[in-house]
Amino acid sequence: MTRLEKLEMLTKIDEYINYYKDRIDEREWSNKFGVGQEFQSIRKRNDHHIDIYTRCITRLNDRFRKLVLKLK
Repeated sequence: MTRLEKLEMLTKIDEYINYYKDRIDEREWSNKFGVGQEFQSIRKRNDHHIDIYTRCITRLNDRFRKLVLKLK
């Protein structure tokens, strides 16, 4: 993998991290002000999705760090 390919991959990883952060914000908003506030089942589903998205962000951050170390 060339340096340019690594930089492009870092950009993609960063975009995915931002995507998951936006999804978390949507689910949290739904739990506070939307349908999740009224229905327990939707709130549980939203909490489950938030947990999954947080794990995805953690894995992407790990991948990001490893790739940055390979750049040096």
